[in-house]
Amino acid sequence: MSRNKQALKGEMDSAVDNFKNLKNNKRNKKKSQLSEQEFRKCGIELTPKQNDLFNGIKRNTLTAVQGPAGTAKTFVACYTALALLATKKVDKIILTKPIKESGETLGALPGDIGEKVEPFMQSYLTNFNKIIGGETTAMLLASNEIEIQPLAYMRGNSYDNCVMLLDEAQNCTMKQLMLWATRLGNDSKAILMGDTSQYDVRKRDSGFSSFIKMVDDMDNLLNFGFSNEDIVRNKFLIALTDRYDKYRSENGIDD
Repeated sequence: MSRNKQALKGEMDSAVDNFKNLKNNKRNKKKSQLSEQEFRKCGIELTPKQNDLFNGIKRNTLTAVQGPAGTAKTFVACYTALALLATKKVDKIILTKPIKESGETLGALPGDIGEKVEPFMQSYLTNFNKIIGGETTAMLLASNEIEIQPLAYMRGNSYDNCVMLLDEAQNCTMKQLMLWATRLGNDSKAILMGDTSQYDVRKRDSGFSSFIKMVDDMDNLLNFGFSNEDIVRNKFLIALTDRYDKYRSENGIDD
C-alpha cells in the first residue's frame, strides 16, 4: 500500500474511532441522567384514579385531561413523563403552555426568551421538584432532557422520541392546539391538560373543548376526566369548587 493510501486509511480509521467515541460519550451522558432506579426512589403513590391516567398515557399517543383545580392533572402528567424518560421510552420532555396572565399584567418581562417564559412554566418545575428533587430537575434541564418551548415558536419543529406536555389548554385557540399537536414526531406522546372553569380568555376564543370533541373517536387517544371528588390538593377545594359551579350556574356565567 502506498504511503498516501496508508495515510488516507489512517485518517478514515481515526474518523471512525472519533465517531464511535462521540456516540459512546453521548450514550454514557444519557446513562448518567435520570435512571429508572433513581426515579423509583421518589416513592410516590398515585390514587387509583391517578394510576388509571398514568397507565392510559402510556398506552396512547394523545391524552387530553380535564378537571378542576387540585385534581393533580399536571402532577400526574409530569410524573408519567419522568417515568417514560427514566425507562428510556422517550429521550426528552417538551414543556409548553399558552403565555396568558390571569387577570392582571406585569408588563414586559426582562431577559431572553427562556427567562421571559420561565414564570409561566413554574408549575411544571414545582411538580418535577416534588417528584425527583430540585438537583435532579436542574440536571435534566441542563442536559436538555427537559426542554421548555414557547408555543409561539414551535412551528416548523418536529419532536421525535419525546413526550410533549401542554398545560392550561383551556387558554389555547384551536389554531394553537393544532400547531402544538402537529409537532408530534415518531415514537412521541402528547398530553394536554385543561380546566374549563378557569378560562383566562373569552370562552368563545378557546379551542380546548372543540379540539377534544374533534378527536374524541380517534384511535390512540385517551379523553380522561377528573371531577371535584378527585381533588387531592386541599379538601376545602371540593366545597369551594362546588360553590363556584353553583354560582356560575345561578348567574349564567359560562366563561
